[in-house]
Amino acid sequence: MKLLTLILKQTELISELNDELKKIGVHHGTIIDAKSMTKGLSAWSDDSIIIGGFLRRAKNFEYNEECKVLLFILKDELLKEAEKVIENVIGDINKPGTGVMFTVPIDFAEGLGE
Repeated sequence: MKLLTLILKQTELISELNDELKKIGVHHGTIIDAKSMTKGLSAWSDDSIIIGGFLRRAKNFEYNEECKVLLFILKDELLKEAEKVIENVIGDINKPGTGVMFTVPIDFAEGLGE
């Protein structure tokens, strides 16, 4: 089993994505509201930060892009198909402003309703 994580910046696509994943047998998942740090991190690119500047920037750090974190526990045989569905719905995930997708191996899971 794998934990498939999708950090999605195109939040308007969640309903369509959910519908398409159901068609291939993905019926359970978790969606978490989140904010992206991408724009906030660009403020840290100045190499000349000193302690005062660091504290000022930390206080005013901006998390200004809404996104969703979608989590799915999938059997290995369903993973490739789910990845394909996600890419069909959201497009090229490598395009800036789209999102990030990755998996983590799961050795144990309980309560999956199977």
